[in-house]
Amino acid sequence: MKVKDVMQTNVITVDARKSIDGALCIMNENKIRRLPVLENDKLVGLIVQHDIEKAIRRPGIIPETPVEWVMTKNPWVIGPDDDVVDAAILLKEKKISGLPVIESDQLVGIISDFDILELFIKIMQEK
Repeated sequence: MKVKDVMQTNVITVDARKSIDGALCIMNENKIRRLPVLENDKLVGLIVQHDIEKAIRRPGIIPETPVEWVMTKNPWVIGPDDDVVDAAILLKEKKISGLPVIESDQLVGIISDFDILELFIKIMQEK
């Protein structure tokens, strides 16, 4: 099975200059834990809820701090035609919870540990 068969295509993103407080609001409103970070329509990072919560506890970081200061730059990515097993292995080996899906240098989706867990449950229930 391919990543494109499992990934989420309605990806909510955030601009690199948005405040971390604004990013957290977007996450809470949409009940998500991660946001791909774009600059000029190109993926430049990934920010997860845990990054923001950890950053806010650091001295000098305020809610108005730009996302680009605390995001993971150049995150691990995967392609839509890659195997879902490869995505799962990458998530496990890198100890991350989500992978932006990139095709022709454009963000086309995101696949998370939750998506893979849902697939696993579906496969196991079909047995």
